[in-house]
Amino acid sequence: MSDLANVYQLFRNKFEANDFQYYCPPSYIHTLTENNDKVIFAFRKKQTLPLDTNWTSVKNSPKSNTSNNLDLTGSPLKDESFDEFQTIDHSKDYNEPAVWNLWTPEEESYAPLATEKARSILQNFINLDCRIGRGSIWTLCSGTDADRTVLLQLSIDSASKNQRQFTRGIVRFSGVQASSGISLAQLIDIHRQRAGDGMKFNPKIQIQQWCKLCPQITVRLSWHTMGEGSTFIVERNARVRLSQELPINNGAFSHSSVAEYFWQQLQRLALIRDKIMDIRANRESGYARSEFGGEDEMGLEYVKQKVNNILSSFLAVEPTTYTLSSIADMIQQVQKHNLTDVMERLYDALTLCSNYDDLRAAIDYIFHLSTHSNVVNVPTNGTRFAQLILAMIQDRLAIPSLTGSEPYELLLECGINKLMSDYRTIFSENGVYELEFEKLFQPQVTNPRKSRYATGSGPQIDMHHKAKQSAHMFQPTVEERGREKSILLSNFDEDEVKIRLNRLAQVHLLLEHLLLLEGVVNVPSIYGRVCELYLSQQPYSYGEVYNRKTDLLEFDMDEFMLLRKADQLEPCARRVVMSSTNLLQKLETVFYQNAKPLLPESLYPQFECKEIDNKHMFWCYEYDLIERL
Repeated sequence: MSDLANVYQLFRNKFEANDFQYYCPPSYIHTLTENNDKVIFAFRKKQTLPLDTNWTSVKNSPKSNTSNNLDLTGSPLKDESFDEFQTIDHSKDYNEPAVWNLWTPEEESYAPLATEKARSILQNFINLDCRIGRGSIWTLCSGTDADRTVLLQLSIDSASKNQRQFTRGIVRFSGVQASSGISLAQLIDIHRQRAGDGMKFNPKIQIQQWCKLCPQITVRLSWHTMGEGSTFIVERNARVRLSQELPINNGAFSHSSVAEYFWQQLQRLALIRDKIMDIRANRESGYARSEFGGEDEMGLEYVKQKVNNILSSFLAVEPTTYTLSSIADMIQQVQKHNLTDVMERLYDALTLCSNYDDLRAAIDYIFHLSTHSNVVNVPTNGTRFAQLILAMIQDRLAIPSLTGSEPYELLLECGINKLMSDYRTIFSENGVYELEFEKLFQPQVTNPRKSRYATGSGPQIDMHHKAKQSAHMFQPTVEERGREKSILLSNFDEDEVKIRLNRLAQVHLLLEHLLLLEGVVNVPSIYGRVCELYLSQQPYSYGEVYNRKTDLLEFDMDEFMLLRKADQLEPCARRVVMSSTNLLQKLETVFYQNAKPLLPESLYPQFECKEIDNKHMFWCYEYDLIERL
C-alpha cells in the first residue's frame, strides 16, 4: 500500500527544478511490477504535448487499456438522422487492423532525465533522512549511459521510526533479439552473474508468456518451473488468462456484425428517450420529425390500416421454432422470427410514424379501436400500453387524451420490452445463458458508483423502495391491473430508463464478445462463465460506448483445448522472474521481452532499429530489484 503524499510534497519543495507526479504508475512500470499502487514519478516535461494518437493502424493487436466509467447523457447520434447515420461508411475504419496505441498521450509527453541526475535525486532524498512514507519513487532515464538505463526505482518503508528500509531497482534496455535466440538458460546466466557467488539461486522460476489467437484476442500462459535446465516449453498445469478487446471505434463495430439489427433497435430506443427528454424540457426538437423512422417510415393512413389488421384480424402466424445452432445463426433466426405478440407487432407499426403528431394520432386510433371495435387479438404482455388497451376493451376505462411526451413514453416501454425479449431468446434458445433482466435492472445499492444515476435535485428516495419501484416500472401488479386509475399514462423515470439502456448496451456488447469468441476460440463450455463475469460488472453508460476505442473482456480459464492451441503459436511477449538471496539481501530479476518497445520510441532515438521487420524479434529489458533483508 502506497503512502507517499508527504514525500511527494517534500520532493516538490526540495527539488523545484524537476517535474514530479504522484499518481498511478505509467503503463510500462505497471507491466514490469504488476503493481498499480501510486508512485512518485520524476521526469522532464516536454515543451509540447503529442497529438492524441490513441488509435493507430499497425499490424499487431491491442494491449489492455483502462477506461473510466463516465455518465454521458443523451444520444451520440442526436444531431444526425437515423438515415444519415446509416449512410456513413464505417466499415473501412472498422475493418482496418486499427489497434489501441501502446502509450497514452500523457505518457508520451514525459521526457527522460539524464541518468546521473536521476541517481542524484534519489541519493539526495536518502541523505535528507526523511522518516515518513511507504511506496516507490521512479525516475525516467535517458538510457545514454553504458548500461542503457531507462528507469530507476527507490522503494522506501518508514513504518518504524527507528529504521528506514530501502529497495533499489534499475531497468536496462538490453537490445533487440530474435525470440528463437533467447533461452531460459541464457537468462539464468545473466541473473547469476549479477548475483555473484555470495548468493544462492532460487530454482523456482516464474514464467508468463503471451500469444495472439487473433488481432483482438491475447492469451497469457503462466506457470512455474524448477531447475536450471528448464525451458520455455509451456507446462500442462499452466494457468490461462484470455484478454479480448472488442474494437468499438465510435460505434462502427455494429456495421460489420451479424447483430447489427439489434444495435439499431437500441439506437432507436435511445433516440425515443431523447425525444421524451426534449418534450419534457419544452424543446421544439421533441415534436420535430422522428429520427428513428428510417427508410421504412409510412404515412398515417398506412399505419392505421396496419394497426387495424393487427387488432381486428385473426392471426395465421405460426410461432417460430428455433433450431439449436451457432450464436451467429441464432441471431439471424431471432431477427427474422415471426412476430406473434400483439404489442410487439403494434410497436413495429408505430415506429413507421414519421413525426409526433402521426404517432399520437395512431395511438389514439388504437384506443378508439379498443373501445368501439371487436378486438380479436388482445394484448397480454403486461406493459402499461397493453393494460390501457385491455382496460378499454373491457369498458373499464374511457379513451384517454395523450399530451406531452406520453406517446413516446408508451412507445419506449414497448420497445424496451421487445428488445429484452429478443436478447433473452438469443441467449436462452442457444443454451448460452439465462438473462434475468429483473436483477440486471436493479440499482446496485452497495456500489458507490450508483450516485452517477442520481442526477436529480429532488428529495432522495429510500433505496429499498427505489429497487422495488425499479423492478415494477413497466410491470403493473395484479392489484394495479384491477384499478383503472392506477394505469398511468405518464410514468417516465429518467434514471430508470438510463439504467435499462445501459444494461441493454452491456448485453449487446456481451453478445459481440461471444460472437468473437465463437469465431476464434469456439469453446462453448466457457460461455456461461463469461456471461456471469461480464454482467457482474457495473455497465458503462450507453453514450460512453461511442466514446471508447475498445471494450475489454478478461477471464481465467482451464480449458486444455485452448492451452494446446496457444502452445502452437509464437509468443508475442514474455515475462520471466527469478531470484537469489543470502543472509543480507535479495536480488530479483525480471526479464521482459515484447515484440513492441516497452517505452515510447520517441524518447529513445538511439535504440531505433529500422532494419527490424521480423515479427519474431523481441525488445528486451532487464529489471533488477535489490532488497536488504
